[in-house]
Amino acid sequence: MTLDQLQSFRAIIETGSFRGAAARVHRTQPAVTHQIKALEREIGHALIDRKTASPTPAGSLFYAQACKLLTDADAMHASMRDFDETAASELRLGTSDTTALYILPKIVQRFRRKQPNARLHIVNRPTATIAAMVTRGELDLGIVTLPTGLAALEERALVKQELVLVVPRGHALAKRSRTRLHDLQGEPMLLLEDVTRTGRLLRDYFAERDFVPNVVLDTSSFEVIKRYVAEGIGISFLPKETITPRDNGLAVLPFSGLPRVTIGAVWRKGAYQRRAALAFMKLF
Repeated sequence: MTLDQLQSFRAIIETGSFRGAAARVHRTQPAVTHQIKALEREIGHALIDRKTASPTPAGSLFYAQACKLLTDADAMHASMRDFDETAASELRLGTSDTTALYILPKIVQRFRRKQPNARLHIVNRPTATIAAMVTRGELDLGIVTLPTGLAALEERALVKQELVLVVPRGHALAKRSRTRLHDLQGEPMLLLEDVTRTGRLLRDYFAERDFVPNVVLDTSSFEVIKRYVAEGIGISFLPKETITPRDNGLAVLPFSGLPRVTIGAVWRKGAYQRRAALAFMKLF
């Protein structure tokens, strides 16, 4: 039994196909099939249903043990690579475009000063994708919107994002000292898509208060929303951190009672945490 065989077996279970597994482990499909046949001969049980690529009962039991062994092996390799404090190290980090643009720049700048030998590799994807990549061991650390709901991950809250009301500069609402939800009735609204965590939080907030927003446009891009609000197309709610001095066409209004968005770190349970990852989280 080899680690390569276990990695191919795990990849089949997680991708749902021999082809997907071959792509993940960078082997040909016949090579993966040969590995599984050899593994099954050694174990003495069929592990994969060839018609569905799903685990047999024995395969399900074997999968849990294989994952533990692979996690332990990864931890052993990582701890040895991390042993020499003066050696160059790599931190594979995953986060969203928004977090990379608005939250991480100062953190990365400080990280580079404190860890001059570390190489930072950043992958930008939505939270669900980043969480899945961390679970598979493709990333060391994810900075994502919490919670992920994945039992395979450890989570640590790092930042609470405040949401604010954003309107075009010169809009009637900009003159108010206080704005309530009923004041927005009928206002054209640009809303984040509900596939984003912030968009889902806002929709739940509205539903709990029986407020039906007049949505004229929804998108997953904060930059699109800011530009369109500045053009007078509508109003919106955005994380306060996304508003910069360059957004001079916007008026930003505090709005009490809005939910806060929790940004935090996720990593695999049982995985070795490299010094670089711990140092990065500490900077928050």
